[in-house]
Amino acid sequence: MNMRNLLMSTLVCLTTTLTTLAEFAPPTEAQIQAAAGNPGQLAALLSGASLEQAADVVKTVIDRALALGLPSSGLDARMAQIIGAALGALPAGGHVTFAGLLGSAMGSSLALQQQPGAVSAIQGALVAGGGSSGAAMGLAFGKSFDVASGGSDNAQNTKDSNKIQPPSATLYPGQN
Repeated sequence: MNMRNLLMSTLVCLTTTLTTLAEFAPPTEAQIQAAAGNPGQLAALLSGASLEQAADVVKTVIDRALALGLPSSGLDARMAQIIGAALGALPAGGHVTFAGLLGSAMGSSLALQQQPGAVSAIQGALVAGGGSSGAAMGLAFGKSFDVASGGSDNAQNTKDSNKIQPPSATLYPGQN
């Protein structure tokens, strides 16, 4: 009897998961553009999305928001609104994973490369909006962004160059 109940509950969970994933419909360009102008619309676009799908949608919304040409202060506020709307639409247990996936997605953003201050704005919004997991979210975003944008090699080289090196002996003529 217990095995039958276990099998039934597993089947129900699997069906629910597949149904949830199947419910996600990628947003249209018009919906993405509207969410870039009004981040309050983002939650509806993320309905039924997996964390990976949500990161891709949020990346696209951020790219469109960057194209609006907002001043620096407006850009910071818009990034905070977008991140806040995304975090509100996603399960709290997945926020750190989402931040890492968003960092990976944003690493290839051409729009982001043209506005380097936006990286700090996104990371700051994750830290500020993440509550007790904000620092972990900021770290996950930063590490993933660094790797995706090709900066991880530089980070490793910097880390290695900061180590204290032992003195090297120089041999002079006549010393063996």
